[in-house]
Amino acid sequence: MGPIRAYRDRLRQFGRNARLYLGYTFLSGLGFAVYRLFFNLYVLSLGYEPSFLGVLVGLPALVATICAVPAGVLGDRLGHRKLLFAALGIVSASLTLIVVSPTQAALLAFGVGFGLSRTLIEVVNAPFMATHSGEEERTHLFSVQFSARTLSGFFGSLVAGGLPALFAVLLQVEGGDPAVYRGTLLVGALLFLASAFPLLRLDVPRRSSPVHPRPSGQRPSPLQVLRGVRPMVRFVIPHVVVGLGAGALIPFLNVFFKTKFDVSDSLLGALFAGQSLFIGVATLLGPVFAERLGKPRAVVVSQLVSIPFLITLGFSPVLAPAVVGFLIRAGLMNLGNPLYFAFVMEEVEAKRRATASALLIMSWQGSWAVSSWASGQLQDGPGFTPVFALTCVAYVAASVLMYMYFVRKGVRPARSAVQSAGEPRSC
Repeated sequence: MGPIRAYRDRLRQFGRNARLYLGYTFLSGLGFAVYRLFFNLYVLSLGYEPSFLGVLVGLPALVATICAVPAGVLGDRLGHRKLLFAALGIVSASLTLIVVSPTQAALLAFGVGFGLSRTLIEVVNAPFMATHSGEEERTHLFSVQFSARTLSGFFGSLVAGGLPALFAVLLQVEGGDPAVYRGTLLVGALLFLASAFPLLRLDVPRRSSPVHPRPSGQRPSPLQVLRGVRPMVRFVIPHVVVGLGAGALIPFLNVFFKTKFDVSDSLLGALFAGQSLFIGVATLLGPVFAERLGKPRAVVVSQLVSIPFLITLGFSPVLAPAVVGFLIRAGLMNLGNPLYFAFVMEEVEAKRRATASALLIMSWQGSWAVSSWASGQLQDGPGFTPVFALTCVAYVAASVLMYMYFVRKGVRPARSAVQSAGEPRSC
């Protein structure tokens, strides 16, 4: 009972803003579960080729690559509340556009708007939680937030799996018709809009940033910002490599199950709901592994152990083993995600966390954009076999890099090294 009681006590330490942010995370996760499950199928139902789908999937990531660092710097200067509400306005307009216009131009415009809004939201995410938590409960908050997002994906995917059949009856069209997916995506858009209500209730001290107090003294110059990037390189490189592997495969797993095993929409929803459940439970266990192994070592171990299950998913000719690999791989690979972000945030001064978060987002999204585009081309040709091979190699390489940088002989980027990058420090 000792570890359980200690875990519960850490959860009770969450402040009001942290709890409201968890509410926002859960509600927005419902909407994104619907989007993630059926956006690809909607595009393909319109008659577009997988190569164009690869462009659409990679476009938001490309936008994030370009905008992440400016958004992070802007968040450090202006405060994150303004960025959050700007993002909500953009994402609302973008999600509405995709359900009312099926043209290529509209889909591309949606990709730009969606990428920009997601960038603003993600830049705020880690700094917000790092600021609104103490050192004792911070790892738990990161894990619970990630778990809330994935567990909401469980409910969202489970419900969304039945929506196409419902809209087929209501609209009197056949399953797989674009109108069916359009109605389903509209439900996702409405769910996302509902996530704004917890954010409206955040406590914002007057004359203060909603995420952290405004830094006093002289603001960093652009040159100091660039100098602050150098200590972050060892954080960024493994993130780039993981992003290359993930971007090639993860956005297309719904297409993989459809094309290889011809699963129904309802079964697809159940599969992704199960995946979200496995990820949610795994991330809740993340702090336990972090306490025993340390954050970097826990990330490396979980990623390496997930590789055999990834191979099972990609190369099993039978659905049942592929499903087992799909579920367990997702839980293991994502267990370390919040641990890694918490580790990085601990190394960065509070007033520079948005910039540091932006660098991680930029590195991830840039590699995601490149590999998503390449994956679309491969799917038009040899199919998913080389995609799975690429992802396996990338995950192993990233794990080796993390081990070399942060685990071997106790090596980790020293906090003092980050602080020496110029005053005021900018990372």
